[in-house]
Amino acid sequence: MSRINGMASRAARVLVPVLAAAAMAACGDEQKLTGVEGRTARPPAGALQAFDCQASRTDGVTCRPAGAGAGGASAVILGQGGNGSTVRVTSSNIVYDSVSEIFSFDVTVKNVLNEAIGTPDGVVPDPQGIQVFFNSGPTVTGGTGTASVANADGTGTFTAANQPFFAYYEILEKDEVSAPRTWRLNYPNTATNVSFTVLVETDVQYLLVINEVLTNPGGTIADTNGEWFEVYNAGTLAVNLQNLVIADSAAAGRRPYHVIASSVSVAPGGYAVLGISADTLINGGVKVDYAYGSALSLANSLDAIKIARVYGTDTLTVDRAAYLSAAISAQNGISRELINPALDNSNIDGANWADASVSAIYGPGGRGTPKAQNSAFVP
Repeated sequence: MSRINGMASRAARVLVPVLAAAAMAACGDEQKLTGVEGRTARPPAGALQAFDCQASRTDGVTCRPAGAGAGGASAVILGQGGNGSTVRVTSSNIVYDSVSEIFSFDVTVKNVLNEAIGTPDGVVPDPQGIQVFFNSGPTVTGGTGTASVANADGTGTFTAANQPFFAYYEILEKDEVSAPRTWRLNYPNTATNVSFTVLVETDVQYLLVINEVLTNPGGTIADTNGEWFEVYNAGTLAVNLQNLVIADSAAAGRRPYHVIASSVSVAPGGYAVLGISADTLINGGVKVDYAYGSALSLANSLDAIKIARVYGTDTLTVDRAAYLSAAISAQNGISRELINPALDNSNIDGANWADASVSAIYGPGGRGTPKAQNSAFVP
C-alpha cells in the first residue's frame, strides 16, 4: 500500500474554519483581497470560531477572532492551529459593476494539509465537493443598503439553516490549488464595505500507519495477554480512532471486524498502541491505549492487521500490513518496526521493516518502542 501521499484511507467529513473575507471596498478600491489565508483559533469544546476581516484602502486587511457560534457545528471542527494550517482561500479579478450593482471576484481553495481533501479515500471524489459556505453575512458594514450572495450553488445547513455555499468538485492533494470559481454579491451603490465570514466543509483523509507490531511476546508473557500493534498519525490533523474497525486475517480468513468502542485521540505525529490487554502486570509492561481483548489473535505466521472505516454499507481500508514468516516477524519478544512511516508498510517481512533494537526494552514482554519513534527509524 502506498504511504502518506495518495494513501488509501477513509475520511470524515469535517468543518474547517478558514476565512472571513470581509469589508471588500467598492469600485476603485486598490486594496484587493488577494492571498487572504485560512485563520484558525482554539474555541471551547463544541463551539465554533472563525475570524472576521476588514479591508480598506487606508488600513489594508485586518483580522480578529469572531465570537463562538451558537449551537454545535454539523461536523468536526478542524484547523485549531496556526495561520493557514488547513486550507487557504484566495480571491482575485475583483470587478464592481455599478449598473447591475454586482461585486464579482474569483476564489480558489488551496489545501495545505498532508491529507487530501474533497475525497473520502484519496481516489473517489466527495459527491458533495469541497463546500465553502457563508457562516455569516454578507452584511453592509459601511454605507447603507442590503447585500446578498447572487450566484451560490445552493443553500445548506452547516452551522445554521439556509447558508449559501459554493462547491469545488475536485480532489486536492497537499499544496494543490483548485480551479477558480467566480463569486458574485449583490452590492448596492450606497454601500462602501461588505463583511462576511466563510468556512469550508469537506471530506479529509485519515493518514494512519501501522508502524510497529509484536505478535509473539517474550519471557513468560502469554500471547493471549501480550500481543499489540502501534498506529502512527502521519497527517496534519488529530484523528480519533473511535468507531474505526480493526481485524486480523489468518490462514482461515479475516476474523470479524471489531469496532473501537472508546475515544482514542492520536495527535499529528503521535502514536497509539492497541493490544489484547491494558493491564501492564500481565501484558509485558506495554502501555495500551485501547484493549481489543480476544477480537484479534495474531498468528505467528501468515496473518495481517487491517484498520478500516465504515462508510455507509461499505468499509474502506485505512491501512493494512501483512506477514508470512514466523522466523522474521514472530521472533520471541522482538517487535517488528517500520523504518520510516513514509514507506510502503504492506509487507512486515520486507526490507522496509526491521527488528527492534537490542537496547529498546519496554518491559518483560520484550524489545520494542511502543508510543515512541521506532528504534529502527531511518530518516
